[in-house]
Amino acid sequence: MKYAVYALASVLALSACNKSPKVDLHNASANEVAQAVKESGISNGSLVEPGLWQSKVTIQEINIPGMPAQYADRMKQTIAENREQTAKHCLSPEQAKKPKEDFFGAQNKSCHYAQFTMGGGKINIEMACSEEGSTQTTMMNGTYTPTSYSMDMSTSAKGGEREGMSMKMHVDSERIGECTGGES
Repeated sequence: MKYAVYALASVLALSACNKSPKVDLHNASANEVAQAVKESGISNGSLVEPGLWQSKVTIQEINIPGMPAQYADRMKQTIAENREQTAKHCLSPEQAKKPKEDFFGAQNKSCHYAQFTMGGGKINIEMACSEEGSTQTTMMNGTYTPTSYSMDMSTSAKGGEREGMSMKMHVDSERIGECTGGES
């Protein structure tokens, strides 16, 4: 599930206007995606407005087969109580101008994109990462502007200790103002 978080961070960092260049790749490595994004111009300039951003993550479903009943019940209760989590963070002008090189998983050689389409205010990603005998597939589909994004995400695992694990969530994020210095 950590790869889903990395992929989501890349979307925030690379939110572009609807006039943006496009990238459309199939069966590509993380390095190929990173290179195509760089060459397309999507990552040039300030594509996302710096400032204070607020994100709301809604966990829609989580499944961990084989989890003992007492832990599963506790987890379901915690999810119900915290179904919609909101967080604020500051995006500096430097971060907005040049996203980190590893946002598309270029540092992780185990990740591969079945599909990566980004441009015109829309994004659609299917990525699989293999690790420790398990393959985690992450799918993302949503829209973006320089001041907001809305994303549906799902992740599922096959093989190893993670067999059958899955999660679905929705993320809405928007720029809500200037940074005050007290944010993370």
